[in-house]
Amino acid sequence: MAVAVRRLLPLPALAVASVTMATEAAVGVSGILATALLVYEVAVTRPARVAAYAGAVAGAAQLALIIPLQGITGHSWGWPGMIQVLIVEAAAWAIGWSTRQSRAYTRGLVEQAEERAQLLLAEERIRIARELHDVVAHSLSIVAVQAGVGHHVIGSRPDEAAKSLSAIETTSRAALGELRSLLGVLRDHDDAEWLPGGLDDINTLVEQTRRAGVQVELMISGHPHALPRGLDRAAYRIVQEALTNVVKHARTSHAQATVTYAPGEVTLTVVDAGAGRTTTPVTQGHGLTGMKERAALYGGEVHAAPLSPHGFRVNARLPHATDERTAQLPVGADLEDA
Repeated sequence: MAVAVRRLLPLPALAVASVTMATEAAVGVSGILATALLVYEVAVTRPARVAAYAGAVAGAAQLALIIPLQGITGHSWGWPGMIQVLIVEAAAWAIGWSTRQSRAYTRGLVEQAEERAQLLLAEERIRIARELHDVVAHSLSIVAVQAGVGHHVIGSRPDEAAKSLSAIETTSRAALGELRSLLGVLRDHDDAEWLPGGLDDINTLVEQTRRAGVQVELMISGHPHALPRGLDRAAYRIVQEALTNVVKHARTSHAQATVTYAPGEVTLTVVDAGAGRTTTPVTQGHGLTGMKERAALYGGEVHAAPLSPHGFRVNARLPHATDERTAQLPVGADLEDA
């Protein structure tokens, strides 16, 4: 009966079995195996200290009962027999304790795996959100500006309205292409090197911004060289987000974008002479946060601050490992022409 209820009441079951075993042993019938099973159950289901105390108390109680009962019944195990009982129960306790430790270790591994999976999922969600923000925010900003211009001049200057509609069409088609690439990779579970955009596409980005009404002066300094794909895309996205902010917030028609190549790093600077900011420190929205996150992935940094008396400046530095075999390779014809 004690064995039958060992999972529900392991400690009371051990107490009952200890008395029963001692009584049986005193009359020459041993219940040592059943008691050992209950000691094992206690060691598996209870903390080590509780299980150790329970095992020690059970063993002492058994000895305290066996010795006087043997004198009454006339059956004698002797000290070797009683020591054998304690050894068997101690072995059962050790096996139970080891099983508990093994189960705890396994649970710990499972919990760590689950935590890591949750962390990876959160990082992936942030990455996807960052990419979507960069694509959608830039494109929709240009579309909104061009739509406003077209609506304003459609009656008086239909040719300008037609240009605005053309810019909207071109921008929206490009954004749809990038979104298709994003969704396609999400469905296929492909690698991270999938999104379009790099510093060799910066002339296209500048032209899109110009169509939104901001004349961007692009300057390339240093010796353009090939960059790691991920870092190259991060640099492009940082410039894209900075120019998007100029279109959305600066209330100016001029900006300057500078890409500076140096051994082991590339520096990006976007400056405008617009309204700037009147609050300090600068409030970080999704765009600025995304820029800093992208730079941090490659050990870089982004600084954004208003200028005096007006204007705003974004400066990013992205370090990278140099490779003598690719350091002098051109990024692309557009970039060299720029």
